[in-house]
Amino acid sequence: MKKFWQIIACSGLVLTSCLGGMAQAQNGKSDVEYYYQGEKFDLDKAVSISQNYDVVFFDEYHDQKSIHEAELSFFQEMYKQNKDMILSMEMFERDVQPVMDKYLNDEITETEFINNSRPWENYQTDYKPLVEFAKEKDMYVLASNIPRRIANQYTKVGDLALIEDKDKIYLPKKHLVEYERYYDKFKNYMSMGDGQGHMMMTPERIEAFYKAQCLKDDTMAESIVEFLKEHKDTKVLHVQGSFHGDEHLGVVEKVNKLNPSLETVVITPIEAKDYEKMKHNYSEDTIIMTFVRK
Repeated sequence: MKKFWQIIACSGLVLTSCLGGMAQAQNGKSDVEYYYQGEKFDLDKAVSISQNYDVVFFDEYHDQKSIHEAELSFFQEMYKQNKDMILSMEMFERDVQPVMDKYLNDEITETEFINNSRPWENYQTDYKPLVEFAKEKDMYVLASNIPRRIANQYTKVGDLALIEDKDKIYLPKKHLVEYERYYDKFKNYMSMGDGQGHMMMTPERIEAFYKAQCLKDDTMAESIVEFLKEHKDTKVLHVQGSFHGDEHLGVVEKVNKLNPSLETVVITPIEAKDYEKMKHNYSEDTIIMTFVRK
């Protein structure tokens, strides 16, 4: 499971920015279909359905090209149907919001933006198209995540009181670590191993990673909810790894707790071959996007 440790390394000690990106990269495009409450719809209709919600969570596998392509198409169609919207991204962190703003407003060059915003390694291929479309349409992009250095430190020390004072302004006002369904899902995933012992983690390490996962979820949820307090009629498309929103847990659950009046829908990617056996696992407020690996 060398791939697993590479994923951990992509954000230092904290793998939580990469959960949801475990699918192996594939070449070529994949066929994509959308299902909502058991009915199949084309892209236009799927986007139209999403307009009934305040926040649309587009879950992804970070290294699956076909999903990134579908993500961009969904984003473009959503804007076409409702121009009063913003893009929120797990992939950018709260402290680089001023850099993002300057780039969107043509106050800095793309090179300056890249050098100062800590983009993910696959930014050029997978996330640049989203940012550039938002820039072209004069749309706000919300850098919603916790700075990864804070999550890294929290994983090490396990106490937010020990975070450096200069970084505490980026912490969410509420940080809730609950040991319910989300924890069980996280623990099971992290404990499953690969049959050769390569992925096994101690309970203490799982606990540390889980707390960091919750910190990320809290931060992204708060970023979205606080933005909507000031922009009540704006739709939010939030892009994130699938673990952050699968089964309406993670960020989705936290948004619903922070503001129960917000209507949320999750676009969940499922391989087409698994649709029939998995479709019953998801609530009505889920748009299932099936894709075929090629």
